[in-house]
Amino acid sequence: MKNWLIGVILIVAAAAAYYYFMVYQPATAEAPVTAPVVITEPVTEPAEPLGVPDTTPASDLVYEPVTPTEAEEVPLPMLVESDPVVLESLGGLLGEPAVAEYVVSDNVISRVVATIDMLGGRQVSSVVQAVQGPAGGFEVTVNDYPESAITNEQGDPLPQYIIDPSNYARYTPYVEALEAVDSAELIANYRSLYPLFQEAYRQMGYADGDFDARLAVIIDELLATPDVTGQVNLVKPEAVFRFADPGLESLSAGQKILVRMGSENASRVKSKLAEIRARL
Repeated sequence: MKNWLIGVILIVAAAAAYYYFMVYQPATAEAPVTAPVVITEPVTEPAEPLGVPDTTPASDLVYEPVTPTEAEEVPLPMLVESDPVVLESLGGLLGEPAVAEYVVSDNVISRVVATIDMLGGRQVSSVVQAVQGPAGGFEVTVNDYPESAITNEQGDPLPQYIIDPSNYARYTPYVEALEAVDSAELIANYRSLYPLFQEAYRQMGYADGDFDARLAVIIDELLATPDVTGQVNLVKPEAVFRFADPGLESLSAGQKILVRMGSENASRVKSKLAEIRARL
């Protein structure tokens, strides 16, 4: 049970949020748009006739405001070359130590885009991991006295477990890093890099897709995650744990992540997501 949520938010986050979980097919890069060169011919003004002073009253003179020359925008890099720019941007938001510890260093934008998209599905593939998972293993305890038996297809009772509350602390550093991010700055960085997010999204097969719209859908879905308090029961019919409650097991991958990190952490994440969603 891995935690992908912060990758998502970094993403949204900045974008956080977001290269190639399949074989990368480099897109044809558009030629950078350069500002036209304007050559101004010198103009010689006729000299004032000698002995004829300017008699215009000072109160009638019109002064045109002088505006500073706008800084020339720096063109975005190609998607395949954008990692240094994205990591530097994240470093300004989260701090370089946090980025080095938590964020993968290659194909950042495409990984985040793929992660966000998969949060609405049944599971998130480890191939697209955008954020390093928490240290240690997923902690559970055996439920020796379950309220009811759960059987497999052959009718055999399955062992039942409970998420150990000590497990939730593994996610707290991620939540604290998220809360420390300035939401306005996060959205500003995301907007400045948006063409790259959009390109990565369309390379996933959504030829006419709008990543902004997909991101909004995923955030809304995460905000709708039910608040689960008390013990969370699990079963392990095969290699992975599943929620014993069919309602929880039917949740999307992103919603399950929130449940697994504990009610308090989930509440803090949803509060930050609501703030970000309002600014999108």
